[in-house]
Amino acid sequence: MIVIAGLVTTVFVPLRVAVAKQRRAVETVRARLAASKTVRRRAEAVAVEAIQKLGASVGRVSRSSTCALADDGLYCLSDDGRWGARVRLASGTPEIGDVVLAGEPCLVKGGAVIGKLTDDLGPVLGSLPGDGLLLQLGGGLTWFAPVPDVEGWFAALQSSLAQAAAPA
Repeated sequence: MIVIAGLVTTVFVPLRVAVAKQRRAVETVRARLAASKTVRRRAEAVAVEAIQKLGASVGRVSRSSTCALADDGLYCLSDDGRWGARVRLASGTPEIGDVVLAGEPCLVKGGAVIGKLTDDLGPVLGSLPGDGLLLQLGGGLTWFAPVPDVEGWFAALQSSLAQAAAPA
């Protein structure tokens, strides 16, 4: 009985807390997108693939998501409401639900990456299907978003990043 109580206390309670925090973060990001004044691009039912190096292994998870490029960031939110974040374009401290770019966004055409990959990403990336955006994020996380009109999305994202970096 003590073993079960210890297991519940050390594993299940922290897991439930982490899941609750993630859901609150996703809800915050959804509300932020809804309040956004300018949505430049939007695509629904995009199979966003999250790629993460975990020790010697590479984890890949795909979720049907809505992607939106708004005035304050690039949003990817799963259709089931359990996953998502905003790639904040402006400098400053990340807010709840934000992820930070660790490298420049890359264009993927025909499975080939056009752009500079971070040193640790190249060896673990493997092959990518078709066309899309490749977003290198903090903590070793990478998103591959096969949005329609990928070249238009990439140009709009580059423009948004340049505007965010320009002095006020």
